[in-house]
Amino acid sequence: MSLVRQFSSLTPAILPSPEDPERKQFIAALLKDYEDNVTARTNQFFAWLLLLQWIVAVVVAAVWSPLTWAGRSDSLHPHLFASVGLGGLLCLPPILLMRVRPYDPITRHMVAIAQMGFGALLIDLTGGRIETHFHVFGSLAFIALYRDWRALVTGTLVVALDHLIRGLFLPETVYGVPYATVWRTAEHAGWVLFEVSVLIWACLVSRREMWEICLRHDQNECLLATLEQRVQDRTRELERATQTRHETAENLKVSEERYRQLIARVPIGILETSKAGQVRLLNPHAMAIVGLSPDADLSKIDMQDGTIFQKADRQRFWKQLEDEQTVRGFEAALTRPDGQKIHVLLNARLKSSDESGGPVCEGTMEDVTERKQAAEKLEGLHRQLVEASRQAGRADVATGVLHNVGNVLTSVNLIVHDVRDRLRGGALSYLHRVVETIHRERDRLGDFLANDAAGKAIPDFLVKLDQRLTAENETLRGDVETLVGHFEHIRQIIVVQQSSARMFGVVESVAPADLVEDALKVNFDSFGRHGVTLRKRFATVPATRVDRHKVMQILVNLMKNAKDSILAGKGLDRRITVSISARPDGRVAIAVEDTGTGIADENMVKIFQHGFTTKKDGHGFGLHSCVLAAREMSGDLTAFSDGPGRGAIFTLVLPTAA
Repeated sequence: MSLVRQFSSLTPAILPSPEDPERKQFIAALLKDYEDNVTARTNQFFAWLLLLQWIVAVVVAAVWSPLTWAGRSDSLHPHLFASVGLGGLLCLPPILLMRVRPYDPITRHMVAIAQMGFGALLIDLTGGRIETHFHVFGSLAFIALYRDWRALVTGTLVVALDHLIRGLFLPETVYGVPYATVWRTAEHAGWVLFEVSVLIWACLVSRREMWEICLRHDQNECLLATLEQRVQDRTRELERATQTRHETAENLKVSEERYRQLIARVPIGILETSKAGQVRLLNPHAMAIVGLSPDADLSKIDMQDGTIFQKADRQRFWKQLEDEQTVRGFEAALTRPDGQKIHVLLNARLKSSDESGGPVCEGTMEDVTERKQAAEKLEGLHRQLVEASRQAGRADVATGVLHNVGNVLTSVNLIVHDVRDRLRGGALSYLHRVVETIHRERDRLGDFLANDAAGKAIPDFLVKLDQRLTAENETLRGDVETLVGHFEHIRQIIVVQQSSARMFGVVESVAPADLVEDALKVNFDSFGRHGVTLRKRFATVPATRVDRHKVMQILVNLMKNAKDSILAGKGLDRRITVSISARPDGRVAIAVEDTGTGIADENMVKIFQHGFTTKKDGHGFGLHSCVLAAREMSGDLTAFSDGPGRGAIFTLVLPTAA
């Protein structure tokens, strides 16, 4: 790639197209000036060269030629006159044309003829020495300095004609021998043509490079003009920028003054300190927080000695700051000079190092002592509230257990009284009367049974009495079985409650189905007594790792609420569906769905709030305590309803044991 093409590729947006007619005309003018400069330098070179060759020809004719042509004789040789006269004819006309018409092609052709003529003259003066023939090749190279291949053609023709004519008629003047063939002339001409071909190619390449140099010069001029315009534009921009910068500096001064005033008046502490403990900046509010007077000397304050900023908190603060570059919401305890303890909230970022190379931070400081005290009080109240909610939840479970046990005991009481009444008015008294009659008539028992009308009726009476006693026995046995079932139910309820209470606070792996079955045992009798249908949909799921007592508290509460909602709805479809399924996140979901009164949209957002209830006699602790218990076990409790009268679904999510 040429230099011009490289240059063009670097500045495609600036350089004009060389195909532009104006640009072509300008480039042509540059090329003409370039050619004239080359021609002028070459003319000057040849003017001195021709004169030098003329002198050399005269010297050779005077010194060399007599010895060459006449042996050792010192007589004046005719060649001397030829060198003086012919040399003058070859030298003076080209020099004159260089003066009169230096840039015309005729001048270059005359120079070529003269230069090659001097070659022929020197060959003749030296008697055709082969070494002198090198003058021909050198002369052709000199003529190529014009970078005009046509001058080379002229010089070649002169050499060819000279060698051809003199080779035929005066071979001794050319080759130094009395006889030479045409082929020798052809051989000399061949070498000349070889050199001329190379020189012509060099001239063409040189002229192409001259054109490219002119093109590059043109492009440089265009680029310089464009750059000059850009410099002028940039200078104007810089002048405007300088004016703007001056205005900005003035505005900056005003802003800095406002900033200082803002720092002084802002109701939050602003600080800048180094890790070495040096305090660089404390605004008035920060000094008031720390307990320093407004005129205190900040250079005498050392934050590293632990008197103000406790060392443990300070080390923690700087470690987090250096690790994360920023610190947000860092709570620390400070000690004022009067010994008062305060709590502050720090927000800071790490700056570049100071002059000593140590880290520096800047940030804000906020006194949160009152907020901290209020938070501690609120936390205490919250703990009390949570404990009250838990107690209320446990009370709900206990109430449910006692309610179900009471229901079973009521049925037991009715059965026991019925058995007592049956035993009092049973057929056993009739058997006693028959035994008394037989005992009274035992002395004549055979006659009494055979002949007496009352005795004859005893066998039939005993058969009927046996049937009645058998029926009464079956009834009593059924009542006893019922009593046994009721007592077994009471035992199961008590066992479930005791098992949950005994494992309170202990986290264990439990099958979700076992937890649901235990909760159903507590509520099963109540469901049956109120005509509530129970449906189970248990999928195969992994075991959960939970506190059994807390889960029992939640499930019993959910099932009791579902039953109460169904009874409050007074609908014909009394159904509770309990399902167990696996969630996509790997946890287990236990859902309790009812066909009760449902939940209104405005109540969905506050259904789990403490104290909220829709029951007339409710206290609002149950669901709140349930959701707290679920979240303590890394689970959750959610509610869903399509609206009033359309039932509700409460879903308990529990973590798996894996």
